[in-house]
Amino acid sequence: MDPEKKVIDYIRDTAEYVKTPEGTASASQMLEKFLFPPYLQHSQIKRLSGGEKRRLNLLRVLMEEPNVLILDEPTNDLDIATMNILEEFLDSFEGVVITVSHDRYFLDRTVNRIFAFENNGVIKQYEGGYTDYSLKKTDEGEISEQKEPKEQKKTEYKASHEKKLKFTYKEQKEYETIESDIAALEEKLENTEKEMALNATDFVKLEELSKIKEETENLLNEKMERWEYLEDLNQKIQEQNKK
Repeated sequence: MDPEKKVIDYIRDTAEYVKTPEGTASASQMLEKFLFPPYLQHSQIKRLSGGEKRRLNLLRVLMEEPNVLILDEPTNDLDIATMNILEEFLDSFEGVVITVSHDRYFLDRTVNRIFAFENNGVIKQYEGGYTDYSLKKTDEGEISEQKEPKEQKKTEYKASHEKKLKFTYKEQKEYETIESDIAALEEKLENTEKEMALNATDFVKLEELSKIKEETENLLNEKMERWEYLEDLNQKIQEQNKK
């Protein structure tokens, strides 16, 4: 990645538009799906965190519209937010996904065929996800665990996976201040509108104030979108912690 390049230009260099189940999506729309709001899209790559850079690189690959994806232990390198996005993408992905993973929930969530390395290096094929594989091996007496109903096991795997859901350090700090940031922008917008009313006949001043108002409204909209995401994430974390 060129650290001086803007986020949106990095994606546009690959593709300006991509086909999705809902239709055609622009580079900017795809960036928003991958948690890059407008204010981040025009930032330089060097200002991104390590996790954001990995998410950006993943989007670049997907924008190439590959027909085969090879994922090597993706749950080790990607944060929870990115994994959720990837899993949703794979739900509608029409190509082939080949993955190596020790995350049982991820396998149940994304695959329909398991190739297991067994004794003496033999590779054996099993239809279904990890739970199906586990139940089959239990039936064969090769996994010493109590047999449980399939759906119950899937629920447990999902619960185990979701316990990893939490704020990053950056998100936590942002969540603590974002409401005051929004209040400050709302106050600025209100004061600008009052000043515009007082300068209704001063067209030069009015034009200057109009630009300030527009910039403030854009920033406020971006902050509100970000607040909605953080608030939703916080609620999910709270619900998870109650279980």
